[in-house]
Amino acid sequence: MGGLPRPGRALKAVLIVLAAVSILGAIVVNWLPGGETGARIFLLGTLDPARVLHQPWRLLTAGLLTSPKGFGHVVMTLMGIYFLSPDLERRWGASRFVRFLLTSVIVGWLLAIAVDALPLPHPIFHAHGGLFGATAAITATSIAWSKENANLKVRLFFVVPVSGRQLFWVTIGFCVLFLVYFQDMNEGAIAPFGGVLTGVLMSGSPSPVRALWLKLKLAVLRRQKNAITVESILEGKPTTKRPRPGAPPLRVVYGGLEDELKKRKVPKDKRHLN
Repeated sequence: MGGLPRPGRALKAVLIVLAAVSILGAIVVNWLPGGETGARIFLLGTLDPARVLHQPWRLLTAGLLTSPKGFGHVVMTLMGIYFLSPDLERRWGASRFVRFLLTSVIVGWLLAIAVDALPLPHPIFHAHGGLFGATAAITATSIAWSKENANLKVRLFFVVPVSGRQLFWVTIGFCVLFLVYFQDMNEGAIAPFGGVLTGVLMSGSPSPVRALWLKLKLAVLRRQKNAITVESILEGKPTTKRPRPGAPPLRVVYGGLEDELKKRKVPKDKRHLN
C-alpha cells in the first residue's frame, strides 16, 4: 500500500469529534474548572458498570473520551481508527461504517459489564473507576479489514508487512496479551474482545448478522406465502395480511365472457350474428 489512504467524510467527522472531545476533556480536567471539580465532570462521561442501567448514554460518551493526562492516548486512538478505516468506509458507505464503529464500542462495554458481574476473583475482570476509550472500535476495524482483505498486505505500525489473515490473528493475540500482562488500560482488558466479536459478526458482504436477518425475513415471507392460497381467497378466509383501514372488503366476483354470452338473447334476424 503506497502512501496514506484518504479518509472519507464519515471518517473525517469521527476523527474531528474524537480530537475535539479530547481537547475539551483536557481543558476541563487540567484548567477550567480543573482540580477535583474537573475530574468529577470528566467521570460523568466514563463508564461505570454500577450506573449504566440508570445512565445508558455513558455507553457512547465513554467511547469518545481519551486520557486528559498527556496527548499520547488521543494520538494512538486517532491513528488506530484511521489506519484501516478508509478502506472500510469506501466498501460499506458512510452509514454502515458509522454504525459499525458505534456498535463495536457498545458491544465492548456490554461485554466488560457482563464479565464484571461474574464472580471472578482476579481484579482484571472488574472495572475500577470509570472506563473510557475507543480500543474496541480500533480492534473491530482491524478484524473487519482482515476479513474483507484476507489476501492483501498492509504494513503493521507502518513498518511490518502482514497479510489480512495474519492481521486477524495478530489482533486477537494483542487482546490476549492485554490479559496475560495485566496491562493497565483505560478501557479495561475485556472491552477489546467486544471489538473482535463485532468485527467478526458485522464484516463481509453480507455480514453474518445481516445474513441471519435475511434468512429470518425469508422464512417469515415463506410462511406468509404458504398461508395465502387460492382456496382461502375463494372461501373468504382471513389472511395473515391485515387490510388497510377504510379499504372495502375483498370479495370474489364470478362471471366472464361465457356467462355474458349465455344471458344474451338470440336476435330474430340472423344477420346480426355475423
